[in-house]
Amino acid sequence: MNERNRELEEILAYVAPGTKIRVGIDNILDAKTGGLLVIGDDEDIMKLVDGGFYINCEYDSQKIYELSKMDGAIILNDDSKNILYANVQLQPDSKISTIESGTRHRTAERVAKQTGKLIIAISERRNRITLYKNNIRYIVRNISDIISQANQAIKTLERYREVLDKALTNLTIMEYDDLVTLYEVSAILQRFEFMSRIASDLEMYIIELGSEGRLIKMQLEEIMMDLQGEILDLVNDYYNREKEALSPNAVLKQISKLSQEELLELENLAFVLGYKKRYATLDTKIVPKGYRILGKIVRLTNKDVKIIVESFDGLTAILEASEDELAEVDNISRFKARTIKNGIRRLRFTAQLEKS
Repeated sequence: MNERNRELEEILAYVAPGTKIRVGIDNILDAKTGGLLVIGDDEDIMKLVDGGFYINCEYDSQKIYELSKMDGAIILNDDSKNILYANVQLQPDSKISTIESGTRHRTAERVAKQTGKLIIAISERRNRITLYKNNIRYIVRNISDIISQANQAIKTLERYREVLDKALTNLTIMEYDDLVTLYEVSAILQRFEFMSRIASDLEMYIIELGSEGRLIKMQLEEIMMDLQGEILDLVNDYYNREKEALSPNAVLKQISKLSQEELLELENLAFVLGYKKRYATLDTKIVPKGYRILGKIVRLTNKDVKIIVESFDGLTAILEASEDELAEVDNISRFKARTIKNGIRRLRFTAQLEKS
């Protein structure tokens, strides 16, 4: 996530439904009086202040509503716990560029750019909230519109997860039969990245919804449950370390940087995995190391999985190993060796059952 998006998330969380500041803003919206709120009272802000009067009282949504009936801006301290000034006229540098037309919003944008403070402009005619900070300008959307868009995104994500689960099941069967090509792995990573981008949009919706977004947050967590770990194991299985030494997380981060057009071409994902960037490369037969399959066996720790993978030449060798051969691996007891063999058989049966 870039710095601008992170800053926008913080701003949206600050004024989200359920926060005290949002209650006051909604009161002003309902009254259709309009208003201008400045969050912060440092020297940069005070240089721009002209007129008004000093209050210095504890923040209260009803007080904000009453004070907004006056034309000037209201200044709060940095954490919005105190109302410091009311009916203030702000005099920002008129040379600062602005795309706004109304006096209140032009002032808000210029003050935000000049001071770096959060400025909240509440329009009396358009009945909307606009947030400004540095070069950020964001119009807060209607809650019902956000919920509608979030629900559509949840439905899309559910369909993607269903298809991805089927692809992972099919991959498991192909791994047992030693038939995996780079195409199947790249296609799974492509679909996971599509899901990650939808989930990222949903997280922004959830932040903007505040207390209204709890149900959508629960749905998102349920859909994405356990998926990140399995995909990291998948990358560990198929990443070609001969080209470059990156962690699984770093590989996924590189994939996230691909444009939408680049993501549609599977050879780009194969390239990130460390293979040649050619379409023909996708037909290359590859053998997993065994992280994903072994990671599904409940009694094995991450340390156990790593030791076993490093002791055998790929998943095929692990599948063909006898219980005695597994028990010869350092720190793998006879009990764990039996657990591995039983777990491998159970996973194969489960995968075949899910596919049928």
